[in-house]
Parts: sequence; structure tokens; C-alpha cells
Amino acid sequence: MKALLKLTPICVIAGLMLSGMDILLAAPLSFMYAVIVAMIVDRYKFQDCLDAALDNLKHFLIVFLILQAAYAVAECFMATGVAASVINMSLAAGLNAKVLAVVALLVTSVLSIATGTSWGTFAACAPIFLWLNHIVGGNIALTVGAIAGGSCFGDNIGLISDTTIVSSGIQQVEIIKRVRHQGVWSLLCLIASAVVFYFIGVSMGLPSTTGQAADAIAQIPKEVWTALAEERPSAVTLLELVKQGVPVYMVIPLIIVLVTAVMGYSTLICLGSGIVSSLAFGLMAGTVTSITEFLDLVYTGFSDAGGWSIAMML
Repeated sequence: MKALLKLTPICVIAGLMLSGMDILLAAPLSFMYAVIVAMIVDRYKFQDCLDAALDNLKHFLIVFLILQAAYAVAECFMATGVAASVINMSLAAGLNAKVLAVVALLVTSVLSIATGTSWGTFAACAPIFLWLNHIVGGNIALTVGAIAGGSCFGDNIGLISDTTIVSSGIQQVEIIKRVRHQGVWSLLCLIASAVVFYFIGVSMGLPSTTGQAADAIAQIPKEVWTALAEERPSAVTLLELVKQGVPVYMVIPLIIVLVTAVMGYSTLICLGSGIVSSLAFGLMAGTVTSITEFLDLVYTGFSDAGGWSIAMML
């Protein structure tokens, strides 16, 4: 009976969220309910519950800092051309229907790691690859599956994914160690998936017509641009940069972040190197026109930093 009562706070927060209540209200309400249950069932005093909560909170301070830095890196990579360089390099030679799903899977996987957002990756890449699929005569189900799978990849292993950061913080595991530990089997799964997508595409006898990313972007309807501008403005910026083209060297900030992570540097150092290097190379490429503009990107990332996840941890 006690075990069931202790599980009810989780049920409470789930019920409140399903009813449409904002997480910023549901989380503190469920916390207060958990305190009441602890005081009744285990005879804790209110001060004991408060002391335990505050003691636990100190472990999350570094997680909050990492979340802010992660969101800032994501904004910088989307707006300075780092993410666009990944897409342009992957699609430069043109694609046919047989390999479209494989490339979509790999591009969205890298992009989700670079930006830390599955939804943002899907929003930015779906218009490109779905229109490419239409141009080259590919299989829509295969392409959508590849985009969705790759977009979620960064949530599993990405240094700047809020879900990775939050789950690591809750378990009190260093994010770098988690990423390095999960990296091997995650990459093996990605490789296996790419092989499966390739053989399915070949076995379906899809055509060999080649399509270009610029052609796909040019065919995106105006209503899609409008919807993206309302729901995910950074995705619009990314698509514009893909359309305009960015220098190949804009991929270097992403490489720097990944290399410093593999070498075992602190997560904050890895993320900080991404912010600084995207500024430096962005100024060289002309995608960053002023320091003030860049600082606005960082500020946007800080202000957007995981409102729901911070509420959940608190």
C-alpha cells in the first residue's frame, strides 16, 4: 500500500499534463503532493522534506549550466551555417531514390547531434528530403522513417540534447562519460539501420533519377515556410542558409565539439569550444555580421534553456 502511495505523485503529474496543464504548473503541484504523501506515509516532517529537496537540488546546478550552454550551441549552429554545411556537403553530388533514405538517415543523425533537437532537425530536413523524394520518385514511407529515425538519434547520444543532459543529471552521471559509453552501440545501430535502408531501397527497384537539394527547397510551398516560421524560426534560417550555400569549413565547429568530447574534456569545455569556434568561423564566412548579433543568438539559447526539464528536475 505504501509503495502504491509513493507512486501516486508520478501519476499526478502525468494526469495533470494529459489534462492540458502546463508542466511549469504540474511539476510544483506534484512536488507538493509528494511532500504530503511522505509526511503521512513515512512520518517525515516538512523541514526534512525541504532539506532533502534542497540537498538534491545542488547536484543539478551544473546540469542547469550545461542546459543553457547546450541551447546556446544549438542556436549558434543553426544560425551560423554549421548545420547547413552538413546538409550541403551531404547533398552536393545529388541523390537518387535508391540511396535517398540512407542519406536522409545519416544527415539527420549528424544534424540532430549538432543541434541537440529532434523536432528542429525534422522540421528543417523533412521539407528538403520529402520534396527530393517527390522529384526522384522515391518511397515516401521509407524516407519519412529515415528522417524520423535520424532526427531522434541526437536525443540518444547528443552532447547538447536536453533529454540526454536531464537523464544524465538525474542519474548523477557525467554527460561525457554517458555519451562515450553509449557511442559504440548507438553507432552500430545507426550503421545497421543504414544498411537495412539501402537494401530495402535497392530491392524495391526504385528509379535512378538524380535530384538536387536546391531544387527541393525551391519547391517548398509558401504555407510550409509560414508554418515553420511560426513553430521553428531557426529551421527557416537553416533552410535559407542551405539554399544560399555556406563554406565547407563551417563544419569545423561541430568537429571541434565532437573531438573534444571524445578526448574526454569537460562538457562545458566542449560546448564552449562550439560557441567560440562558430563565432570565429561565422565571422570568416559572413554568416555572422556582428558580435552583438551573435550574442543575441547565445541569449536566445540561454532564455530557451529547457523550461520543462528544469521544472521536472526541481
